[in-house]
Amino acid sequence: MRRLLPLLAFLTVFAAAPSHAQTALPNLRGTDDPGGREGVADAAAESARANPTQSDVYALRRTLNSAEAEDGSSGLGTNGQVAPVRPFSDRIASVDRAVPLSDSLVDDSVFGGDTTFDQPSGIRLGSFTFTPQITLTTGWTDNTARSSSGTAGALYRISPDLALTSNWSRHEFGASLRGSYTGYPENSDDNDGNVSAAADLRLDLNDVTQIDTGVSYTYTREEDGSAESTASGADHVQTFTADLGATRAVGLVAATAFVGLDRSVYTSDDDIDSGRDNTLYSANLRLDMDTGSVFTPFVEGSLLLRRFDESCSDSLCEKRDANGYQLRGGLSIASGPKVTGNIGLGWRIEDIEDDRLDALSGLVVDGSLVWSPSRLTTVTAGLGTNFVATDIDTSSGSIIYSGDLRVAHAFSDRLVAETGVGYSYRTYEGVSIEEKTLTGFGGVTFALTRNTALIVDYTHRRFDSSEDGSDYTENAIEAGVRFRH
Repeated sequence: MRRLLPLLAFLTVFAAAPSHAQTALPNLRGTDDPGGREGVADAAAESARANPTQSDVYALRRTLNSAEAEDGSSGLGTNGQVAPVRPFSDRIASVDRAVPLSDSLVDDSVFGGDTTFDQPSGIRLGSFTFTPQITLTTGWTDNTARSSSGTAGALYRISPDLALTSNWSRHEFGASLRGSYTGYPENSDDNDGNVSAAADLRLDLNDVTQIDTGVSYTYTREEDGSAESTASGADHVQTFTADLGATRAVGLVAATAFVGLDRSVYTSDDDIDSGRDNTLYSANLRLDMDTGSVFTPFVEGSLLLRRFDESCSDSLCEKRDANGYQLRGGLSIASGPKVTGNIGLGWRIEDIEDDRLDALSGLVVDGSLVWSPSRLTTVTAGLGTNFVATDIDTSSGSIIYSGDLRVAHAFSDRLVAETGVGYSYRTYEGVSIEEKTLTGFGGVTFALTRNTALIVDYTHRRFDSSEDGSDYTENAIEAGVRFRH
């Protein structure tokens, strides 16, 4: 049943911009209204809605849903698991809320990476907007199993995407449910599904105090060639997260205190539980300095507590419960409509109870960037670090470093292209295992009607492991249709 769970597919794509398109309209940036031209602009906007032109691509939907935000990077959906590429706008949503108590960092003029001729209007449900979407594609891949023994075959993919966003004057609520099911008619054993659900609530108690809380659930599958899947056969991964925090400005400093819970459950096709099941508890304090300039420095400290469901989780009966900490510092960047983002650097250590296992420790680097070189083109980049528990004998766990770079360009309000490249590097503490994944993709989206768009994309993936017989490559091409309201 888990393989029938649904989610995503927001695969759009690449292009180079004609230079004349970047100067098609005057006053490309800013919100000033010199000469009282606001009324003229409003009239032009109304005309554009009735008779859409290329100017429509300049509008980024400001109902960015915080539940869909992508913090850092997962290397374009790799990170050791079978996961789809996230929508381009997810990182914009993340950067938009990078600084506590900030209304918005990303300028309204920044291109959001999607066609606007079929921009969703959503369905009003009281004080909320419900935005449904589904993408149906079919295509071909030369490796249905994503493994060294995979064979070529046709594929089809069903990807629903549902979002609920509040329309409140104060506070904010967002919820998201995404999934995808990929079927291979000639190799049904390779059929795969994933799902993600998230909800976030922000309460603005006053101008200097804010409360944030969120919950999420994801289901994915370990890559067949990964050491975790090979060692235990428990390749179904479910994660549950919850966090609660409060931010208050004290003079030039915004202090944020929050607690978090991350639970990971691993099972096999036979629903046999893995000894890797664990829960990570964290208590965190972050300080942001309001400098009033482009750069806002921050520091953050975390206390960590990891507890395994089973005290004896592997053949050597190693006790893997751990206590640890993380220290991190960095900068948030707000350079008007051109560049926004954040970058953090630090160190993390999880000291494991069993003396036979070394501490799981390493460099932490994470960040997100949105660069808008023109109102027709947006570039995003991300870096991420993930510490993952294991029950492989003599190993303390693994650290995954990921990064990606994506470019989206609008040729018109109907035609958008995107390209991207992502890389993920995974290293295990205590054993000599390394895994590297390179992902590249490109494609186009063309809006046929106000609710329908055609999508074509190509994906290349290369997986290299220090374990013999695990390396593979995959090339896949898909085409289909997207419906949204």
